[in-house]
Amino acid sequence: MPAAAAAPILLAAGAAGGVIFRLLDLPLPWTLGAMTAAGLVSLLKPQWKLPPVLRDGARPVIGVMAGSAFTPALVAGMLGWWPMILLLAAYFLAAGLAGQVYFRKACGFDRTTALLASMPGGLGEMAVLGSQLGADTRRLVLVHSIRIILVVSAVPFIVRAVQGIGSQPNMPAMAAPAAHGTLDWLILIACGGVGYLIGRRLRRFGGVMLVPLLFSAVLHGTGLTTAAPPGWLVAGVQVVIGCLTGGRFAGVKAREAGAAVVQGAVWTLLLLSSAVLLAMLAAPWIGKPAVALFLALTPGGFAEMTTLAFVIGIEVAFVITCHTFRTFYVLSAAPIIHQRMAHKTPPDRTGSE
Repeated sequence: MPAAAAAPILLAAGAAGGVIFRLLDLPLPWTLGAMTAAGLVSLLKPQWKLPPVLRDGARPVIGVMAGSAFTPALVAGMLGWWPMILLLAAYFLAAGLAGQVYFRKACGFDRTTALLASMPGGLGEMAVLGSQLGADTRRLVLVHSIRIILVVSAVPFIVRAVQGIGSQPNMPAMAAPAAHGTLDWLILIACGGVGYLIGRRLRRFGGVMLVPLLFSAVLHGTGLTTAAPPGWLVAGVQVVIGCLTGGRFAGVKAREAGAAVVQGAVWTLLLLSSAVLLAMLAAPWIGKPAVALFLALTPGGFAEMTTLAFVIGIEVAFVITCHTFRTFYVLSAAPIIHQRMAHKTPPDRTGSE
């Protein structure tokens, strides 16, 4: 079946999964329900996939949606977030070093693949870096897919256990607009459309989402608008993100994926556990709730974590800023660390090399 014909079926299945999860009062129903339904469909029909236009179309909306969480008061207080940036840099560096040891010694990965497998970046960005730096891209994609799927599945339940969040999340005030005027719609559409056109030049760095996010954050942060995407659009984006995440099960063979599932699951469990522990310890020093720090430290994909942060509604701008920093950190640090490793160590003979 052509992608254009399969897309409505996948989206309908995802929406149906969202409705079922909502009726069951499960957290983040539109995301988790769509992910579960799309995952089942992908296992049965691996050739059915959402076309790239839907993926690329959802990312600018997520960017605009995330940017609407910024207010003039929040922007004025952002200079006080520098302790969290230091904590993030130290945490990512420590996690990367520990991950390299784990993936090389326990999983038998070569040095480059171990480095990139340990980095908490988005799937697309890590796949591009892997192909550029000579990593085992298939192994890399499987490990990061497992990480993102498990994070998206686990985080809502962890947050719900701490905060008591149900199917009606604590949406931020700016995310529940009563009405939109024509000018509001034009501003939101311009942020997404112009941001997408400019961001296409930075596609490999997540530009199609980061540039609209930047435009939206500037306009909302300066008080020029307080409009946010309406609830029905937020729900629709969640369904698309859920279907894209669940679709990563497509074409995965049980024998091939078995080891990667275990390796990725163990690493994800270690990351989530360390994020919970660090969030609890650092909350008094940072001056933010522990659950907000946990969301900021959680190693999911940028699009997925941005959507979760916005829908959950806990310190949205703070969490999104931290994940924006994480994206830039991974994309800039990975090539530098790889280059230094290549100069200081002999050729690697382990793993897939």
